[in-house]
Amino acid sequence: MAGYNNTVPFFERYAVKRVVLLAFLLALNACATNTSGIGANVTHCCADSEDITFTVVPENIPAFLGPLMVSNLSVAFAGKGLQPVMEDADLAITLSYEQIDLNQQNVKDDFGEHIAPGGEVRFIAKMVVEVRKTGTEKIMWAGSIQRTHTISPGEYMHTGNASIALLDAFNELLIEYPGNAK
Repeated sequence: MAGYNNTVPFFERYAVKRVVLLAFLLALNACATNTSGIGANVTHCCADSEDITFTVVPENIPAFLGPLMVSNLSVAFAGKGLQPVMEDADLAITLSYEQIDLNQQNVKDDFGEHIAPGGEVRFIAKMVVEVRKTGTEKIMWAGSIQRTHTISPGEYMHTGNASIALLDAFNELLIEYPGNAK
């Protein structure tokens, strides 16, 4: 076969392809999450850009997370030119919490003694956003943000850092959402 050099080792022939593939995968990963590790994805599109007002309805959100999540989502939607109101809104935005447990089931060891249960807890926390016209059930737009957490006993949430990261994630989620911002 003309132009084919059988003396070049296999790994050298495909080195450029591997580098290109690695660069592509790294770029793809960078698009999937922001620097805080919070991923964002749109699952249903598209909303009407004529709507002006909204209200956020939290569902199944732990009490300590509710105000933080609702306020950051409200700021992100306000950045799209929409105005939060308490009643008579054009849009009803449902914000709900889902948790996916990642802990492995421990196999009981009859030779070990445990003073107390404990250890790290691993889970994926997911905030689901669904936008509907007020008074309807049809979802116009939906998406979610999610992050994998590993929590050790004694740790607590750093709300200042979390608030900044959450606002960035909600802004990323809404980047293609039609807005009225001038």
